[in-house]
Amino acid sequence: MTGKTIRWGILGPGGIAREFLAGAAGSATGSVVAVGTRSPEKPELARDFPGARVHDGYEALLADPDVDAIYIATPHPFHAEWAIKAAQAGKHVLCEKPAAMSAAEVEAMFAAATRAGTFLGEAFMYRLHPMTAFILDLLKGGKIGELRLIRSSFGFAIPVFLPWHRLFKPELGGGAILDLGGYPLSIARLIAGYADASDDLIPLAISGFSRNGATGVEEIASANATFANGVIAQMSISLAQWQDNCLVLMGTAGRLEIDEFWFGSGKTGGTKAIRFIPPHGPAETIPFNDDRNVYSFQFEAANAAIASGQTRFSYPGMTEADSHANARALDMWLDATRTVEPPLPQPPLPPARPA
Repeated sequence: MTGKTIRWGILGPGGIAREFLAGAAGSATGSVVAVGTRSPEKPELARDFPGARVHDGYEALLADPDVDAIYIATPHPFHAEWAIKAAQAGKHVLCEKPAAMSAAEVEAMFAAATRAGTFLGEAFMYRLHPMTAFILDLLKGGKIGELRLIRSSFGFAIPVFLPWHRLFKPELGGGAILDLGGYPLSIARLIAGYADASDDLIPLAISGFSRNGATGVEEIASANATFANGVIAQMSISLAQWQDNCLVLMGTAGRLEIDEFWFGSGKTGGTKAIRFIPPHGPAETIPFNDDRNVYSFQFEAANAAIASGQTRFSYPGMTEADSHANARALDMWLDATRTVEPPLPQPPLPPARPA
């Protein structure tokens, strides 16, 4: 497929699919040509995905001969099913995080892609942003000395209780750990293994707590992870509490602090101020600038891999080993989490569920 523009279909046109579309805008290597939905009659589809063919159902999208690759943006419990079906249909796949509901499902997804000889990647957009590689280079250059502690958070507060929303429904993979926990867990694993570019590092142990909401899903959760090299990671996530969304890397010669790390230098690009704070003396600001959409990097990386015949992302993107390890670590986090009482009070209900 060298030199060919990759034609993408979106399976599940929700909010994150619109972000994917924004990342694909203006690309010379790929374009979104189709959408598969179970509600093709919705008028906003034409507005949100202009120019894309709208297929009635996911099967119809997979049967489209003019689609090379599928972006899976369904709720989590359907990732494995449709990634496997897409591979069986000969389609390449970029699957939203988390890749699946468990490590066993992730294994089945990659096995199907291997049999089909198709690309499969997990869409942690920050992993392919150049700022991530820049931070790894700072660490390799000894900027903070010996790494000791990683602290990261990803949290927001949904202002009203949406019992119908996937984030609050256990059967749709709701809860903070599955939906958000993969972010701090994946960066902790990446950073803890930076010295030898490990992509399969798994914590020795994880301990965690959560405070659940009215539907029983974790709305606030935290965990500590320890690694064999002595690095400790402190992780905090939430659906019901705003957090600083900061990545802090602490070493023997100082620390790095990056606000709103998950979106690189900004959703649509910009300059990020990376703070270096030594044990003594004044702090230093290290600017990082990139003016591209944060979601564009994974789109371009997937296109490049597919066009060159590669079937996986390359480090520091989510390699196959990385996705396997992250899924196993998420399983560990879920198993280790203890629920704190009392449950969080229910926020106000919205006037009505939207049609």
